[in-house]
Amino acid sequence: MTNMTAKRAFITGGTGGVGACAAWGLARKGLHVVITDLDQEKCDQLAREIQAEGHSAHGVALDVTNRADVETVLAKEAEQGGVDVLVTSAAIVKPAPILDFPVEDWERILNVNLTGTFHVCQVAGKQMVEKGFGRIITMSSVNGQIANSFRGAYSCTKGGVDMLTKLLAAELGKHGVTANAIAPTPIDTPMIQKVHGPKDREVWHNQLPIKRYAQPEEVASAVCYLASDDAAYINGHILNMDGGFMASGILLD
Repeated sequence: MTNMTAKRAFITGGTGGVGACAAWGLARKGLHVVITDLDQEKCDQLAREIQAEGHSAHGVALDVTNRADVETVLAKEAEQGGVDVLVTSAAIVKPAPILDFPVEDWERILNVNLTGTFHVCQVAGKQMVEKGFGRIITMSSVNGQIANSFRGAYSCTKGGVDMLTKLLAAELGKHGVTANAIAPTPIDTPMIQKVHGPKDREVWHNQLPIKRYAQPEEVASAVCYLASDDAAYINGHILNMDGGFMASGILLD
């Protein structure tokens, strides 16, 4: 990563598996990282751990579904110089068949995963346009491109995140702001460990050319690359981090 010191990264879902690894990765590249999530103490704890290694970080409680909360938190960031790199990893999932999907769960998942992402991208994006520089990195999923069963609301939100990312890329590129999405297969995070039992893992492993789940650190490496000057001409791209899953189809062996 070149010329990224003194930049500020703002991470939603920052205490989760992917968000936390992104925070560590960007902090080690010299950025100040703003770790946001619902729990202030967890944000502060991760920030302290990053500071203990000699890097710059602080934590802020944030509910991405609350527009007023998003605007207030990002207004404070603007006073400190604004957001240079935005990583949107706040997301929830609940499996259920589409015909039986509880409406309240559907609405909650859309509010967090898609509308919450929109809130943060819109508010932070305005800061980036004013600065003439920005990197928006959304966390998507291969579920946004193909229909894996029992992932109805989650899949629809990630398909929406993909299109939101492309719209941001199309409209903000002329202002020096790029927007790209990272779309993994399952990542070995605490969230996935809760919803994927042994049978789920067996099914996935049977169809993954690389016979394992992605590690959060691997996704964080992609975040760091997309945040860097080396990726300045990559815009509107959906980066599949899937071990070859989307390229391979049915694996008969």
